[in-house]
Amino acid sequence: MSSQAVSSTRAVVGRSLLVSNDSSIVDQLTASLEQFAISAEVCPDLATAVTLINTRKFEAVFVDLGLGEHTAAVLECVRLSPSNQNSVTFGLVSTVEEQYLRVLPNFILRKPLSEHQVGSILKAALGIVIRDYRRYFRCPVIATALIRIAGKAQISCEMMNVSEGGMAAATSVAFSPGALVKVEFSLPGEPTKFDLEAEVCWCDHKGHVGLQFQSVPHERNLLLQGWLSRKIEEGIPEPIARLFRKQTGDRDLPPLQ
Repeated sequence: MSSQAVSSTRAVVGRSLLVSNDSSIVDQLTASLEQFAISAEVCPDLATAVTLINTRKFEAVFVDLGLGEHTAAVLECVRLSPSNQNSVTFGLVSTVEEQYLRVLPNFILRKPLSEHQVGSILKAALGIVIRDYRRYFRCPVIATALIRIAGKAQISCEMMNVSEGGMAAATSVAFSPGALVKVEFSLPGEPTKFDLEAEVCWCDHKGHVGLQFQSVPHERNLLLQGWLSRKIEEGIPEPIARLFRKQTGDRDLPPLQ
């Protein structure tokens, strides 16, 4: 059986996988998730859910234990997944289904679900969801960057996207994966220049290269996090934006404008 994306939110602060074949649970959770600007991918069976967890990135995973004892395998799969091991897990459980909780989720939602219960738990988990989403968020960007290789001239390229951990760019020069370089760039709307050490992760035959940042100075990391946070916030309804600012407004992070 196939999964289905059901959230219509223009901008999101997280992506979730909802594993359930109960239409009432699906309707209630997707409505609540949309209020928190979290998109939902609905999956009605366990085998497809495992495939999605192994191939996609989700900041939150909801598992309905009404699907049977093998739901524990889905929760275990999340913890073993390289890209989803830090995802927030939610178990949807009735008294009878508690016997299937061999792998404990981060949060438990008791059936029948209530709007107050779901809202309170989502609010408690939102900070973790946001930080995990921002860590993997790739923001499209149009800007010029300079890549320098030891003993060679600097190479001008066009940035395609940037994340907390790296960037992708278009260039006319082929790079070897594993090569250590230095990259210089400025983020649109920001005067500060970034001059970072990076490793070439990949390079294709279409003139695209992917770099992973190495040893980003603390102050530059905070600037990058703040800039990415503002980009994520764009397009989010104001009530969610206020929650977003509250969740990202720790003392080390520059305040959102």
